[in-house]
Amino acid sequence: MKSFLLRVASLAMLGSCSVSAQAAPQLLLMADDLQVCSSERLRYCNSESRERLSKNSYKQQPVFMITDEGLERIVDMAWTEQPEIRKQAVEILTKAQQHFANEAFSQQEFERYLRRSDFKLSNSEETAREYWFNLFGFEQQNFFDLLEQKQASNKRRLKPQVDIDGTRDWVTKDAFAELFSAAQGIADAKRKPRIAFVTGGSRDPYRDVDYYQSLFEQLGFEAHWLAIDGAMQTVINANDSALCADLAEYQVSRLASFRRDALYPQLYQKQQKLCRDPEQLYDLLRRSDALFIADSSPLLLYQAFYQNANQPSELLSKIKEMTAKGQLLVAAQGEAVNALVGGGRNATILSGEGVQVLTEDPIVYGNGFEACRLGVDCISVTNSRELSYLQSGVLDLFPWGTLDTQVARHGKQPRLIKAGVQSASSMIFGLDSNSYARVDRISDGDKDDIEIQVFGEGGLWLGDLRQSQDSMSGAMQYGPFDSYFLTHEDKISMRGGVVNVELAPWKQAVNTTSAGPLVNSSTPFSRANYHKLGQMQCNTGAATAGGTSDIDSQSYELTLSASGASNMRKGVLVKGGKRMGVCSFARISTQILPKAL
Repeated sequence: MKSFLLRVASLAMLGSCSVSAQAAPQLLLMADDLQVCSSERLRYCNSESRERLSKNSYKQQPVFMITDEGLERIVDMAWTEQPEIRKQAVEILTKAQQHFANEAFSQQEFERYLRRSDFKLSNSEETAREYWFNLFGFEQQNFFDLLEQKQASNKRRLKPQVDIDGTRDWVTKDAFAELFSAAQGIADAKRKPRIAFVTGGSRDPYRDVDYYQSLFEQLGFEAHWLAIDGAMQTVINANDSALCADLAEYQVSRLASFRRDALYPQLYQKQQKLCRDPEQLYDLLRRSDALFIADSSPLLLYQAFYQNANQPSELLSKIKEMTAKGQLLVAAQGEAVNALVGGGRNATILSGEGVQVLTEDPIVYGNGFEACRLGVDCISVTNSRELSYLQSGVLDLFPWGTLDTQVARHGKQPRLIKAGVQSASSMIFGLDSNSYARVDRISDGDKDDIEIQVFGEGGLWLGDLRQSQDSMSGAMQYGPFDSYFLTHEDKISMRGGVVNVELAPWKQAVNTTSAGPLVNSSTPFSRANYHKLGQMQCNTGAATAGGTSDIDSQSYELTLSASGASNMRKGVLVKGGKRMGVCSFARISTQILPKAL
């Protein structure tokens, strides 16, 4: 822990020098892959910690067994709407029992067994492999719920072991050190900073509770689980504490999650107690300096924090009040970042994959309850390849534009651009993998401005849509608009509607030249090619970069143009035992236009 404490101290000193006195801690945006080493997350550990934590005395990844009780649950419980599927599942499990015998297995091992199996189901031409991969995602999750085994020793539930110093990734360590440092700035100097954490945006709200409890205590926090989710909020809305006895039934309907009470009895009983006296939740929040929202479905977060359509719960109202007053730092990770959005013209992106989102009409929901009320429906919405979004925020903490994650390296610029244009957002922000960004609200009279600083091996991609909303109202035309990509230690601020960029001084300027190399891509919208194209232009100083792709019988041309107002800087980031080239750019004119075939 000594190395981590030194990291916290250095970040605190840097923060005190670089952030304006008028800047109040607001938000911390964290990529989904910033995971701390633990017995459940061994791939994030260095070799020494991985060996030490690979022991049966610590909780590992979920394990499953084929037992008589499990087979009965598969037959009797409504994990799928089709009885025939239940019968076929029993047939597959009976066959698999010969392979696994009485041994526990992981989800990966079970699916590997099915991929290698070629036996056909009775009275069917379908193989076991085809049966499994034809199931809906929520059916597969429910299936495993019914087979999952409690991990225990001497009848005591095992807990995961966390090792911050054993974490391989320096970005992860710095991100959580930043979280602690910012919370420490809010807390009284005489006490530990307090953090409340939310896991209720997941279909399994209990799985990561022990992990985060251990993680935050190792960081130096006084940590408390804020045990709110869609199931519990439904019971609270009913204003009948007697319904808390049936919380497990509401978890099935609202979260599509089975048997959590059997696998995590202590956590279930703790949540039931809070359910009967929700005032304890408000007390936990009021005493907190930071709130951490784990990687979550925005729709399940909506179910957790709203009483009715567009009517925030008392808990969410208190979160917004404390954040606005600078009393609470809110950190969100993964898809929970999308849920931070607020404002009347910004979208909460729910789903959408591939470049076809540019040509298809998005599915737009007025609020979370319009999208879904049952857990299985919420999962179906977020798993769809079609672009869908809420024309409203969920947590309503980031009113400056539309947010998305995994943007650059996973090629999600098209869906972010489309959602931003369709919802008439002024700005769009896309956090990349292995990155985090601090958002500071700067209050100056009636103005509500912000400063964002980016850290990590990825970056933050932005689009300023304000100057071209009229031109983009035409069919399938996107741009021209200015785009930005900020990398480690870059800053961007918006004050009085003016965007200012401060690229880190250790990066060297790249001169733009019209005589520079030709930068082109034949598939600019495939995978990470959009990002790679921008990086090639940035590194070479090419005046233009572009490419053309055919989408649904229509050709689309992407053009990135540098001008005298553009700024490109590149450098070598040396940190965490790595050397990597990074290149940041600002005010690159971006346009996507249909082109005649």
